[in-house]
Amino acid sequence: MSPTAPAASTAPPKFKRSAKNYLLDRSFQLKYAGWLSGMTLAVSMVLGVVLYWQTDKTAAIGNEAVQVGQEANKAGKDAVLQSQALNDKLENDAKASYGDNPALLAAIKDANKAESDKITARAKLLADSETKLVQKQDAIARQRVLLLATLGSALLLLVIIVGLAGIVITHKVAGPIFKMKRLLKEVGDGKLVVPGRLRKGDELVEFFDVFATMVEKLRIRQEREIDILDAAIAQAKANNSGANVVEKLESLRQHMQSDLDAK
Repeated sequence: MSPTAPAASTAPPKFKRSAKNYLLDRSFQLKYAGWLSGMTLAVSMVLGVVLYWQTDKTAAIGNEAVQVGQEANKAGKDAVLQSQALNDKLENDAKASYGDNPALLAAIKDANKAESDKITARAKLLADSETKLVQKQDAIARQRVLLLATLGSALLLLVIIVGLAGIVITHKVAGPIFKMKRLLKEVGDGKLVVPGRLRKGDELVEFFDVFATMVEKLRIRQEREIDILDAAIAQAKANNSGANVVEKLESLRQHMQSDLDAK
């Protein structure tokens, strides 16, 4: 049998991936990467709308609480004013009725003051509560803005990452397809050689192995045909066949051997 080139099962060379060759099939890869990014964007928008609605509802509850606090504070202030007016009236009435009894007037005045102080203290608590509610409302508003901004940035980053991941994933399919197209053209030109194997992590490995096996079988078949040609050439020379016939046979043999030796 004639000498042949190394079989397709030789150790594959080490391939190095680089960013510039990740888009081997732009239309295919960008189509599916865009589809993945679009689906992620749609889901992200739904989540964003739900979260916005929830935070808006929380903000509305906070506004209602502040309103209640403001009304309670106003009611407390009105109560203090009414208490002071009532105290003044009671003291004036007491002076008119018990002006000759200083001890009783003092007792009535102290009792009125004690009740007035209680109402004032309660009014102060209501005012403090309103202040705290306003502060919490402001904190909720700031937290809401921060949360929405963070979520928006995170979802945008997620869409970008998914798009890039889609390119990487489709590259593992587009890479083997790109190589297969080139090898099929070479086989069509008569070059029965499969240099190396797919890169680590590529898809379609089994399909590529079937293709490599097919090429190897075609190579073996052509080697057998070359052996038959060698025998025919030897017999033609032994029978003193025409030089033209021998030349054609040798040319055909050389052409078939060159296909086997192609790198």
